[in-house]
Amino acid sequence: MGPINAPALAEMTKLLEQPGHHLLPDAVWLDGRADVFKHLRDVEALSLSHEIADAVLCPDCMSGSIRPEQTPHGSPIGARAYCCECGWVQLPKERARLWQASPTKVAEWLNVALGLKSRYSVTEVIKGVLWHLGEREFKRRRHSLFFGCQLVVNQDGVGSALDQSAAPGSDVIITTSDIVILHRSRLGSRIFVPLGAVAQLRKGGLVIENLEAYVDGIAPAQASDETSLRLLEAKQVTLIGGVEVSLSPQVFKFLKVLLEADGDEVHKRQIAKALEIPENFRFADIKKRHAEVFATFVESDQKGYYWLHPDYLTSEGG
Repeated sequence: MGPINAPALAEMTKLLEQPGHHLLPDAVWLDGRADVFKHLRDVEALSLSHEIADAVLCPDCMSGSIRPEQTPHGSPIGARAYCCECGWVQLPKERARLWQASPTKVAEWLNVALGLKSRYSVTEVIKGVLWHLGEREFKRRRHSLFFGCQLVVNQDGVGSALDQSAAPGSDVIITTSDIVILHRSRLGSRIFVPLGAVAQLRKGGLVIENLEAYVDGIAPAQASDETSLRLLEAKQVTLIGGVEVSLSPQVFKFLKVLLEADGDEVHKRQIAKALEIPENFRFADIKKRHAEVFATFVESDQKGYYWLHPDYLTSEGG
């Protein structure tokens, strides 16, 4: 299982930064990484949620989008859906339900890997965001250790919780969030440790190495070249090559309409209504100060339809 552990840890890190920590079932089965996600499920970092996906690709014809529905209680079939081409299709639960990443499981692994389990139990400080792992000395100085995810979009709550839970300068936060962005935020004075830089996934848990280098401040700076819409709603910016690009209110609304469409085409009439502008608006007038943003994230046709580039849909990890 050695070769699969590194990509599995990388995928888990991405999932923990997604709202709800959910993964669409099609994302498991259709992009060639099913073995990675099945491995995460085997080690209990992923599980099946009780929530049914809104739509999945028909596993029989692989061409139509179908809407799963739960079968009656006690039925041996996980779910079913009606396909216009194939009729009623039986769906195993793995292809019908959302897959769910477990940040609590990661916090428990860290608690064990850091040798804290015998003295400290894991405490959830902010639901789904921040966990206290325990306390440990580094070079005769005691530090409070935490695990956190989605810290960028929860800065105020995380900052307040850390102020109350640890002495100033003594908190160490192992995180799946982008520490380059965190260091530029109101949390910038904290010690952040990227999970992927110090952890290795093993059967039944994590192994931690080189944590002291981050606590001592001698670890190399982490550079980010992320391009995504992850911070669109939280900070009204896009990320292009790791750089935050501020958006005007009009461009923010434009992208938000496309984001809510989740990859579907949106006609300019609908966009105009959201922006409260005439339906015959000139797209060039909107994009002229944000040409790079539109070139990166937005696609269009000659019929007045716009949609997000598939690489940057947030439900797919964009």
